[in-house]
Amino acid sequence: MPDHLDTLIYHFYRLADGGRLRFTIREPVTVARGTVIVAPGRREFIEKKYAEVGQPFVEKGYRVVLFEWRGQGLSDRFLTGANRQRDYITDFDQHLRDFDAFYQAVLRPYSADPLILCGHSMGSHLLLRWMTEYDHAAITGAIVTAPMLALASLPVHGVAQAAAWLSSKFGHGEEYAAGQHDYDDRDSRFPGNPLSQDEQRFGIMERYFTSQPDMTVGGVTWGWLLAALRSMHQLQRPSALKRIGCPVLAITGGRDGVTPPHELAHYLKYVPRAENIVIPGALHDIMNELDLYRLEAWRQIDDFLGRIIPRNK
Repeated sequence: MPDHLDTLIYHFYRLADGGRLRFTIREPVTVARGTVIVAPGRREFIEKKYAEVGQPFVEKGYRVVLFEWRGQGLSDRFLTGANRQRDYITDFDQHLRDFDAFYQAVLRPYSADPLILCGHSMGSHLLLRWMTEYDHAAITGAIVTAPMLALASLPVHGVAQAAAWLSSKFGHGEEYAAGQHDYDDRDSRFPGNPLSQDEQRFGIMERYFTSQPDMTVGGVTWGWLLAALRSMHQLQRPSALKRIGCPVLAITGGRDGVTPPHELAHYLKYVPRAENIVIPGALHDIMNELDLYRLEAWRQIDDFLGRIIPRNK
């Protein structure tokens, strides 16, 4: 576990519709070189992201802001009671509006420049989409690991979207999609998992879900799947990707079966200032992987930041 995790101070940002986002801000011991905004992937929570990237960025001299999307961690859920674990949303535009409100009210006014975005998987997807639709002139650069630009080929997406649309149309949007379920030992089983080859790091989610059950997130619903696929199709348009104006570093594992690197490469080529790095042998959750993969990812990140941030920072 990372140092100082028990000293993090948590806050809630209340959105216009009453929903709340949980967040924390961690300051470096010296004058901040800049601010890194960490956007988690699906199911992830602040404590996991602090262990992976938050503390290392603080040690490198950055102010770090970590938050949780609605529907996960201890941010508010869209479904409650017996259905609290179900990952559900009707439109990813809701996440974009939430993030922009948080950005305008909390991040932009109180952050030390330069501003760096750092996302993983779904979080990477939402940061990229936000930059295609909202003013991001103040952003110096973005680091996106395993960006959720595609989960499979377009034909497979089409079949999945048709199934999700039909299920949602006939009133099953809040029900689990095929093969999905509440979090259980099938999700926490290490052998053969698609996320990480480091057993200790892989277990962080299970440890927190056991000790803090309200953090637990299960599988995705038909509604979430439909919203995610529609959002990916919007982001996949070359005209959208070309609107991303800042430098982008994309890092993907060579053995990532969740967001396959060959699918991502097809879309990342349209981002004008993107660098696409594939780390051979790594799985999907690359910042939670074995040290040899994590160290290479950090080497790429340090090199990227060294090139886009002024030397006096």
